[in-house]
Amino acid sequence: MDGKGVEWLDEGLPIPNYLEHSNRGYFIGWQIDGFFATQKGVEFLNDIVGRITIGLSDCKPNRLPWKPEMSEELAHYYPKIHKLLAFRGIASLTKKTNAPTRADALGGKDYCFWAIKLYTEDAIRQFGEGTPVPYQIIEDWAYNQFSGHKKGLSTVRAKVRSVWNWNDKRDWELPKNYIKKDAKEVLMTRRERALKNSEARQEEARKLIIDATSGLMSPEYKKKSGAWHLGKIANATRLSTKTVSKHLKELKLIA
Repeated sequence: MDGKGVEWLDEGLPIPNYLEHSNRGYFIGWQIDGFFATQKGVEFLNDIVGRITIGLSDCKPNRLPWKPEMSEELAHYYPKIHKLLAFRGIASLTKKTNAPTRADALGGKDYCFWAIKLYTEDAIRQFGEGTPVPYQIIEDWAYNQFSGHKKGLSTVRAKVRSVWNWNDKRDWELPKNYIKKDAKEVLMTRRERALKNSEARQEEARKLIIDATSGLMSPEYKKKSGAWHLGKIANATRLSTKTVSKHLKELKLIA
């Protein structure tokens, strides 16, 4: 996680069994006494993981799929094994997000669901509003955070599908910016966006080819005859030879 390694104190979490700082942030973990091979156990554990994920969202937490090696030189180790009930006292999360309030309005605090929803909204901000977030990205993150056991996979998958479909129906606009549109408006908006994305890709391709044909390496992309080597330019720019040929013609560098 990002941060200073003390953020867990503000959330009322029990003392970590494992805490290690690194140049990328810090690793934190708890040893928990419990049996998590039942549906009820998985759901309870996922609920706690969801609370921690939301509460420490500023630190970009990511659940490790492996048990960390205990390094005496780098890590701090606390030997007490915690009961899962020790995590019920997590501090109020309202200072970080309104997810619990919104969940209450729906009749329950499903922290696993709201963690997935908030992660998806962060992804929308990164991709840009209006751009669909690939389903697989959300599902992979959710499986890593919450599955823990095969009994939990179907439940997590259902929550991911629900969140993805909800955002897709709203054209990938964040809740505060969402204005309900009819099907025709949504289709037109997506066509306009597709056109803009296509134009942006074309402009980027054009810049790459101009750089390749006018930079210091330009002699490397010519044949002995002096003609441009489409294959070499394509490899250097990671574009297709068809795209390279198209832009070279537009730039009047080939006939």
